[in-house]
Amino acid sequence: MGTIRRLTDIQLASVGTTKVYSINSNETLFQISSGNRAFEAGNLGNYNIFYGQSNLLATSGLFLSASGGIKFWDTVTDNFKMYFVVGSVGVVSQLIIQEYAGN
Repeated sequence: MGTIRRLTDIQLASVGTTKVYSINSNETLFQISSGNRAFEAGNLGNYNIFYGQSNLLATSGLFLSASGGIKFWDTVTDNFKMYFVVGSVGVVSQLIIQEYAGN
């Protein structure tokens, strides 16, 4: 079996922008800041945060787990955007996003 190799851009500069969002049951749009090409999202709240395209199904799909779930995206474009939502009405979870620019 052949080797599977994923190239990752390891020449990212320091953190360019840090954003803090309070995510609830209404979709919150995140769009990467111009000039940045990677970002990391961390869930510091007590509820799972689901992410993806608009009209999320907040009871299934991709999510950042409560109390420390983290995901990193690299090599994205200036117009990259994503929606975040919490699956329960009346609760809020804190999302921290750090964006990185290239060298």
